[in-house]
Amino acid sequence: GAGEALGALADATGAITATTALGRGVFPDDRYDLGVSGGFGAEAAMELIREADVAVVFGASLNQFTMRFGELFAPGTRIIQVDVAAAATHPYVGSYLRGDARVVAEALVAELGERDGRPSGWRESVDVTALRAHELGRADGLADDGLLDPRAAAARIGELLPEDRVVVSDGGHFIGWANMYWPVASPDRMMMVGTAYQSIGLGFPSVPGAAVAHPESTVVLSTGDGGGLMALADLESAVRVAGGHGLAVVWNDAAYGAEVHVYGRKGLAQAPMLIPTVDFSGLARAVGAEAAIIRTLDDLAVLAEWAARPTDERPFLLLDLRISPTVVAPYQQEIYRVNS
Repeated sequence: GAGEALGALADATGAITATTALGRGVFPDDRYDLGVSGGFGAEAAMELIREADVAVVFGASLNQFTMRFGELFAPGTRIIQVDVAAAATHPYVGSYLRGDARVVAEALVAELGERDGRPSGWRESVDVTALRAHELGRADGLADDGLLDPRAAAARIGELLPEDRVVVSDGGHFIGWANMYWPVASPDRMMMVGTAYQSIGLGFPSVPGAAVAHPESTVVLSTGDGGGLMALADLESAVRVAGGHGLAVVWNDAAYGAEVHVYGRKGLAQAPMLIPTVDFSGLARAVGAEAAIIRTLDDLAVLAEWAARPTDERPFLLLDLRISPTVVAPYQQEIYRVNS
């Protein structure tokens, strides 16, 4: 992988770093990493990126979501792209270098070493931790309608998850929460299957594969109630194969949230987008899992207790989060704004 070389280049130049959603964890040192760029990024971090004079982009295609629909960089930012594609993949790219990310990064580090260049020390003055902090909502973890705020829930879950984890994400409005609040150690530990196939309902079927590929890690599934219902036939497989290495978080807002927050706001009839509240905890118990309905942050004590037990002494765990449909992810707000 290119991670070590990219980290060395960042150190040699004194650069602040950021990644795409699928590149999270690629830089060895996260002290100067702003997190995900684009709609999953913290607003203060994105504002700092917009101040950049030069941005060197390795391996990222600079799609509309990473680029915040053209607003990630200021008009005067010089963008240099390094990729194996035949040509630059975005019209904002001013200079393009075709090559392997690791090879190019190592060559640049070597060249800088020969020129005896020294970083200015600027990045050490930046409070990166504060910049990449996401909004959590009210202190009690509830939204104004009295239901669980998904931001607060995601942050608390991120604190309780085993460090050695692989995150598997189904598709839906909730895809932002895992990318915003659950760090991963390397890019191969974030699998956005819903986005890859542009479909929902692929969460439970993906858990067995992830569990077999990473048998010593905890597989954490992030799915919604709509996609979860579509994939119920594979719930038993997920519970049986992953066992104590498996955990499912169901963002249960009684709706196809992505459709409600975009098409519903455009005036389309919302009735077909709504789902009667489903007891996923009961469904999970029926196939051998441990499960709990989560209505408050205190209810997440069940996750802390589960994570503290040896993997061979615990079953698969499913958390049925009864979240508020009123909290809209920032990336979803961007999509609505651009398409309005």
